[in-house]
Amino acid sequence: MKKIFLICLFCLIFGFSAQAKVNYEVLVPVDVEAENSVAAKDKAMLEAQRKAFLEVAGKLTSAENVEKLNTLEDGSVQHFVQSIGVANEKAGGTKYIADLTITVNERLLKDYLAENDMIKSEPEELLVIPVFRRSLQGYPLLWEEDNLWCQSWRAKGLVKFGAMQMRTINEQYRYAIEDLNAQNALYMSDEIYQQIMQISGKTSKVYVLFAETLENGDLKVTVKNLQNKSEDSFTVLRDDNADIFDTAIEKSVMFVSNMERNAQNNEAVATVESINAVYMYQDMKDWLIKSKALSELDAVEGVETKSFGGGKVNFTINYTGSLEHLWDVLQENGFSHEAVGNYFIIR
Repeated sequence: MKKIFLICLFCLIFGFSAQAKVNYEVLVPVDVEAENSVAAKDKAMLEAQRKAFLEVAGKLTSAENVEKLNTLEDGSVQHFVQSIGVANEKAGGTKYIADLTITVNERLLKDYLAENDMIKSEPEELLVIPVFRRSLQGYPLLWEEDNLWCQSWRAKGLVKFGAMQMRTINEQYRYAIEDLNAQNALYMSDEIYQQIMQISGKTSKVYVLFAETLENGDLKVTVKNLQNKSEDSFTVLRDDNADIFDTAIEKSVMFVSNMERNAQNNEAVATVESINAVYMYQDMKDWLIKSKALSELDAVEGVETKSFGGGKVNFTINYTGSLEHLWDVLQENGFSHEAVGNYFIIR
């Protein structure tokens, strides 16, 4: 029975530099046989996703950690796969043949590696402002002694999760910013926000976590991202056997993590452009070298292979900035381009 063959020639020949730009897209040609073509396709998809996942992870962490990652179940591995492109597909009898382009989700992978101490990275620091209201008829509290919500956050110290860490606002801000109270935290002006930025010096991310005790004893928490004005909320049910604030802190961390991920995804969608391109290659090694060089350019966010055959590769270049800047970067690195209809020939 034939197994999937993953082209990783450029990894073996050129190795990986810690400073190089990691490509989260992997081309995986598959030629798999099983009891029928449907089973062969299912098997090919699972094996290809695992190989792509492990190849990308291998550029971020040690070989020992890659072995640990290989013990994950197929369902867990699929969680890290962002997309699958299919080209040159042939299925029939007991075989499935195709060229699969697997894209691994960068944020999810980095978060997982950081959470499991498999990667060393500078954590992103966020500032948390816990505002509390003891009842729906009461006043919101921030610096007051009976702000139990803030006390619980301070007792946790520096809260770390994945590639981020959350620090609770302290008395330094209270005395430095005269107008920073609970009401102004919930409806913060740009002036106060900028003052907070000057004091923190480490982050531009500030989250207000507004906890309210409901009439039935449940705790509603509204999570506000002051940078992009987005917010979300959840409710923690009263449980006499558990500390409701501890549970709310755990859920708050998850909500903040998800909001950060969504913000990054939205930013990427808004700023990344793409062009269709063609490259004429002499052999597969030639294309692997060129695609690796393209992927590592500062202006390039990714190279997505669409199809190849007959000495020609159809692909997409995702880039940031202007198209003119992209051409300048390509020229500086020995590439040239020619516009043909709705695509570009890259040489």
